Amino acid sequence: MIERPSARLILLDPQDRLFLFKVHNPAVYDPADPFHDPFWVMIGGMVDPGEDYAEAAVREAREETGLVVEADVRWVWSRERVMQWRERKVLHRERFFLGRVETTAIDTSGLDEREKSWTLAHRWWPLDEIATSPERFEPTDLGLRLKRLLRDGPPAEPIVLE
Repeated sequence: MIERPSARLILLDPQDRLFLFKVHNPAVYDPADPFHDPFWVMIGGMVDPGEDYAEAAVREAREETGLVVEADVRWVWSRERVMQWRERKVLHRERFFLGRVETTAIDTSGLDEREKSWTLAHRWWPLDEIATSPERFEPTDLGLRLKRLLRDGPPAEPIVLE
């Protein structure tokens, strides 16, 4: 198993809509695996050597969407999970950061060929649509977590996700 430090960005627009990618995991062939079916996920990726998590989250946003997050981002959630990804078992050590942008124009031309191969769609999601959608989201309780975050603001210390 390999370890992968990962940074994710809870990217909100001026209407508090969340930007998500719909992805699939081409390496999972077992229908019982929770990552077999496509799911919606936040911007993010691996933290490069020498890079801190917050820098990685902002860099990933720029690379994956063309959006520049100008204000400081805030670390709000963390999670560790093991999953099969592209024929490898990976321990993801994830930190989720809250960031905002003023524009919603997306440019995915910065996705590399591997990212393009597993990305099916992208869109801005209003909270109420996440809460009522039959789609799968990561984390699976995203609607509830986002509702609390928008209502209460960022926590004093990052919350550990189950």
